[in-house]
Amino acid sequence: MFELTEAQQGVRSSVGRFARRELRWLAGKLDAAPPGSLDADLLALCCDVGMLSAQLPADYGGTMDGLSAAVAAEELACWDAGTAALLMANGQAQAAVSLSGNRYLMDLLFPEIVAAETARQPLLCALALSERHMGSDLQHPDAPATGRMMVTAKRRGDGYALSGRKAYCAAGNAARWIAVFATLSEDRSPEGLTGFLIPTDAPGFHVSEVLPIMGLRACPLVEFYVENVRVPREHLLTAEGGGADLVHKLIARGRAQAAAVAVGIARGAYELAHRHAVGRVQGGGPILGHQMVQGALADMAMRIEAARLLTHKAALCDPPQLALSSMAKVFASEVAVQAAGDAVQLLGAYGTTRKSGAEKIYRDAKMTQILAGTNDICRLAVTAPLRQ
Repeated sequence: MFELTEAQQGVRSSVGRFARRELRWLAGKLDAAPPGSLDADLLALCCDVGMLSAQLPADYGGTMDGLSAAVAAEELACWDAGTAALLMANGQAQAAVSLSGNRYLMDLLFPEIVAAETARQPLLCALALSERHMGSDLQHPDAPATGRMMVTAKRRGDGYALSGRKAYCAAGNAARWIAVFATLSEDRSPEGLTGFLIPTDAPGFHVSEVLPIMGLRACPLVEFYVENVRVPREHLLTAEGGGADLVHKLIARGRAQAAAVAVGIARGAYELAHRHAVGRVQGGGPILGHQMVQGALADMAMRIEAARLLTHKAALCDPPQLALSSMAKVFASEVAVQAAGDAVQLLGAYGTTRKSGAEKIYRDAKMTQILAGTNDICRLAVTAPLRQ
């Protein structure tokens, strides 16, 4: 059994209080906003509680370890999973810089993030890995390096020039900095995969489309292209052709975080269903008195507890373990979809309406089966050690 430290319990208490006070009332508004929208007031409130710098290294002002971040993600996702996904994406981009070991970039970026947060002027970061025809092949450790990447890097003097298109970039329209993975190989194969950090105000950077998405709508999903964007050598996140190792570390970390978001969604579905069962009267009393309803709630509670324990185990690993994080992500996301479906079912006709909140939870839950790698690809990561 996992026992949270005093600091981790403090994270759960403070983030949970923030989520109940703010996200509880904003979730519907965030979900209904036009694609690509961000709530400036909410982000300013996130600054007040230190959410945008929390996942930085401790010597740069960070306050959360891996398990604390998972606890925070669950608390946020219980009330609005889109906001949890947005902050997770921001933390993933920050992790790309810290895991790179590039002290120059850490000294450049992290103090700027802290200063902006203090001024209530949020500075977001994003991670750009996927492309329309190159996503799972970059995430699956055994995938053959035969695909062709769309974003290429060419050496230009003391730096590089990046060109091409990226897809499914979380918060790419709002980020100040983006960690971009491109290939240096002449044949555009992933063997030349290399990481770069680029500012979004660089000449040649363009957001081409904000994608309408079914769930997690507080976290915009965009496509962008870079057109001969110049990047100095100091902005390398990896050695030339050495991007695969960093990508796999980020994927392992991201799946543990995605699992925590899924646990939060499942918990939100359970709590909604429980409140409804207490208040809804049929057959002469609250439907909570019916054994079938009790059984459904009991099954939800058991699955959520199991998903949380597996997620915490994955989040505790330092460095993150890809197989374990993938297990947690698959299991927790499927628990979330099951719990969300059960909540809709228990709420009946009301559960199918937007007013209920249950159908939003269902849409958010489904997204977690795709987020951070589809569950099918995650299953391959689970079995990869068995095939060696």
